[in-house]
Formats: sequence, structure tokens, C-alpha cells
Amino acid sequence: MAMIESSKSVGNDRRQFPRIVPSVEEPILLKTQAGLFPLIEISGGGCRLPVAAHTVILETANQQLSLPGRSKNIMVSLRPVAVHEKSIGVEFVNLAAEIRDEICDYVQTREMEMVRRFCSRRTVTAS
Repeated sequence: MAMIESSKSVGNDRRQFPRIVPSVEEPILLKTQAGLFPLIEISGGGCRLPVAAHTVILETANQQLSLPGRSKNIMVSLRPVAVHEKSIGVEFVNLAAEIRDEICDYVQTREMEMVRRFCSRRTVTAS
């Protein structure tokens, strides 16, 4: 199986890091002083949150990211990079390389799980 480096673009996707949509069964949450916000998407470079988190992110320097299967939350600094009608994009700022690698590994693992589920579902329905 060919490995794709996170810095390489695939097809028309020019993102530096692959991204996934967290599952409902295993949500990824951002913990702030104002409460918990579910992530809409995540990658090694940042995430997308509901627009309700916009003010909180501007007012708070550090937040805690809760990844499923990880015992401790990850402290992250976020910088808003894009505001959409229904969501806000944020970049992880000054993230240690090993933490970024851990997030990238999580994204890659979840992506592979989604592919396996899709392929097995197609096999069952094709039979």
C-alpha cells in the first residue's frame, strides 16, 4: 500500500494535512471557558467549529482538545483563519511536532476505518 505524506496534495486537494469529519459515536470536543464545542472537521493543521465558538476563540488564548481514546486533553492555541456562515475555521498555533503527529495519526486511522466500513458495506450490499 502506498503511503501519502501529509505535505503532499492529493488530486485537487491542496491542503497540507488530510482532514476528517468526526463520527457521532466518537465526537472530538474543544473545551473552553464557555463550555464544550463539537468539532465539525479536524486535521493536523486545525479544525472547523460551529460559528457559536467564534467569540470564545477570539477571547481565549488556549483551549483543550479532547481526542477519543486519549486519556489527557491536548492544550491548543487557536487562530481563526476563516469564518463561514455556519462554521469557523481555526489553525493550531505553536503546536509541538509530536502533538501534531498524534493528531495526524488519529486522522489517518479514522480515515482508514471509514474506508474499510465503506468497502465492507459495499460488499454486503452487492451480494
